Amino acid sequence: MIRSAAILAAAVALVCAVGAAADSAPSPNERRAIARAIDLPRKCAKIRVSTVARQPKWASAAWQDGPGCEPFAANGVTLLKKKQREGRRARWRFVTAGSDFECAALYDEVPRRVAEDLGIDCR
Repeated sequence: MIRSAAILAAAVALVCAVGAAADSAPSPNERRAIARAIDLPRKCAKIRVSTVARQPKWASAAWQDGPGCEPFAANGVTLLKKKQREGRRARWRFVTAGSDFECAALYDEVPRRVAEDLGIDCR
């Protein structure tokens, strides 16, 4: 009985942890397109793609230190949206960027659940 309860508690904790971190790493094609959209070297971009909205797709990109990546900015993040334009294929487009977002202004541009999924803090 105690063992079953422990296994159940561990399973619930695992499900909650997975649900809390729903964003994902980009595919190689997404990484290339997102880095190109904001003119950032792929190897220097820390990119996450939101999984809470299927259409349109949303992503965040931040500077990632590493070999060959000189510091570009302190702790800012760029938010992008994959938009379809009439008669053209969908492309990643800049939406907003910053390091200190005001919630009301942020949620005017980015759905709240997307911002939360990507770990964007606001005040």
